[in-house]
Amino acid sequence: MSRPRLPRPVTLKEALWLLGFWAVLASVQCSQGRPSWRYISSEVVVPRKELHHGKGVQMPGWLSYSLHFGGQRHIIHMRPKKIFWPGHLLVMTQDDQGALQMDYPFIPSDCYYLGYLEEIPFSRVTVDTCYGGLRGFIKLDDLTYEINPMKESQRFEHVVSQIVADANAVGPMYPLGYKEEEDPLFSPEDASAAPRIASKAYSSHRANLKGFLHCTREMHNSLGNLSNSITYLIDLGSIMDSMILTLDTRYYISSLLVYNHRDPANTGDLAEGSAYYQYYQRTLYPNLRPHTSVLLNRHRPRDNQYAIRTHTVCGNRNLLPVGHLGRNKIIIGVVASAYTGRSLGVYYDVMSCVCQRRSVCIMFYSPSLTDTFSNCSFLHIQHVYHYASVDCMFQTAFVYHNRSLANDRCGDKKVDPGETCDCGSIKECYSNPCCTDECRLTPGSSCSVDLCCSNCNYSHSGTLCRPTQNICDLPEYCTGTERFCPGDVYLQDGTPCSEEGYCYHGNCTDRSMHCKEIFGRNAVNAANECYSINKRGHRYGHCRKLPTKTSFYGCSDADVLCGRLQCTNLTHLPVLQEHVGFHQSVISSKLCFGMDLHRGTETNDVGYVRTGTLCRPRVFCSNTYCNGTLTDLRYDCIPEKCNYRGICNNRRNCHCHIGWDPPYCIQVGIGGSVDSGPPPKLRGSLKQAQAPTIYLRLLFGRLYAFIAAMLFGVATNVKSIKTTTVKEVTVNWSEFSHQVSLRSCFPAC
Repeated sequence: MSRPRLPRPVTLKEALWLLGFWAVLASVQCSQGRPSWRYISSEVVVPRKELHHGKGVQMPGWLSYSLHFGGQRHIIHMRPKKIFWPGHLLVMTQDDQGALQMDYPFIPSDCYYLGYLEEIPFSRVTVDTCYGGLRGFIKLDDLTYEINPMKESQRFEHVVSQIVADANAVGPMYPLGYKEEEDPLFSPEDASAAPRIASKAYSSHRANLKGFLHCTREMHNSLGNLSNSITYLIDLGSIMDSMILTLDTRYYISSLLVYNHRDPANTGDLAEGSAYYQYYQRTLYPNLRPHTSVLLNRHRPRDNQYAIRTHTVCGNRNLLPVGHLGRNKIIIGVVASAYTGRSLGVYYDVMSCVCQRRSVCIMFYSPSLTDTFSNCSFLHIQHVYHYASVDCMFQTAFVYHNRSLANDRCGDKKVDPGETCDCGSIKECYSNPCCTDECRLTPGSSCSVDLCCSNCNYSHSGTLCRPTQNICDLPEYCTGTERFCPGDVYLQDGTPCSEEGYCYHGNCTDRSMHCKEIFGRNAVNAANECYSINKRGHRYGHCRKLPTKTSFYGCSDADVLCGRLQCTNLTHLPVLQEHVGFHQSVISSKLCFGMDLHRGTETNDVGYVRTGTLCRPRVFCSNTYCNGTLTDLRYDCIPEKCNYRGICNNRRNCHCHIGWDPPYCIQVGIGGSVDSGPPPKLRGSLKQAQAPTIYLRLLFGRLYAFIAAMLFGVATNVKSIKTTTVKEVTVNWSEFSHQVSLRSCFPAC
């Protein structure tokens, strides 16, 4: 058993540094005589960079450090995280006259990390490395540590201090006797049904909050200068992001504002309708359009001074005033995160709510030092995201107000004007025999990387470059004169593909065939009663959902067959894409199966009824509406058009059967169309391999020699055979008997 490691003696220099560190902190850990938090221990540690020891392969960008604190050695694994909204970070300050001025200073964005402690479940590390060393917070169970690099240290020394807070450090978040307003989307009684396992097991698709952080002049003066104020607000945003992430929601900083000269309005009263609140609604919100906004003040308000309204994100009533009150940065992060949760629509926790390896949760009556939301909060936010109007948080099309100039350059793997090829980096070009690192084809090369390029030259005519995908698709072949594959062609819209369907935009509109593609060969289209689920307007049954909306729109009676596809006669569970599910329902005594639709999966939705599918006689579905008519297809491919020897493609040209030449399939030829390239010729010379021929010749030669030897041996043996002639004679019996009698008595005579 190894000896316990003794703590390293503290040198005189380090002791003096710690005394100075405590002296500086003594002025900020209390406010107006209120002892809300304090450091109870500080240790000098030297983080040692480690190789990744976790399970699996280390991902690029991860950092691992080993450091000894709290009586044992810990290994921290961290991954980089983005905390800024896409685009340039807007920082607003004031000039000497108090007028706002905008700037886009350089602020490093790739030095913020989120991590965990090895072998400690649900531990959380929020640090940055922007200014040298590790700076941030470490949370494991109910223990909270702050880590900061020692100034002017030559040995990468850091100070790890444990933080404790009094029961009154945060909150109370609401007054005694407060009763939650009943939300029609969620009943407080449902809190007892909240899951008690990790929220990640119920992970939905992540929402994105566009945050706006600003501080009053009083708060700025307490921080010292503009640089400290901006750094403090960014640190606060990073802490909030780590905490709100437990709701499967990201908090991004979009803009910062520091009142470094004077407040534009009175900040003593920050209630809704106050002077500053109206200034925010009239001036700041219309220009910045944040989803949520945090105003940090020095001595006010108290945590329960203003009731934070629910469901105020994405609107001009999303201002959240937070009082610093001399508290630690992580405590301010807890308050700001709780307010943000309220503005999203999260209820305060009841006694039955629990969180992951923490005794208190963020939405508790007095949350104190914690960093995670409860199971009840996670259940609330799922109801909010599915039913409330929070569409702004799921918009994926970001607007960039500043556009960068993009110059054509060699090495970006895009053939720009003036280039004949582009193989990428110098290393990639080194292994490419067709293209040089100067974006020029090598001598003797005709192409580099394309569908109809093989061994630096054009592929032979008739080489298949795009095979058929389904019964309504047509193949494409290389022409032999260019490196590109001909454009995709398919059967003309309206061409029959089954007894109940026809081709439309390259797909067969037969519902049963569609069901077989999803659920297997035995699946068929369900009864019409199953399609009534599309009237309900949820993820399993609906007609429409806008890309920027979170809610679903149910189908009308006329469009009910154009929503989600419903199937039946399943014999096995299908293998579906990641994060895709299906439902099994009994509707009007009919067994129904269908696919769901989840936002943000970035996968193709195969559960919709395809456009072009019949919904009434001679009427088909068009973008979930049953209003398309077959006459709109203008199908004109009569058999005589291609002389009964071909079919029509989507360009209304004949695709001839094998043995007939396009364009009208009159002359004998190889088939295909003028749009898809020439198919391969059926007749061709076959060159036999030489080695098998030689072996066969030797085998048969030896066999012939053996047979010849046998025949020669037989012919030689014929000469030594004696021939015997039998002659028939007449015998005189009297004379023959006399001779016999003489022979018999000869010895005696």
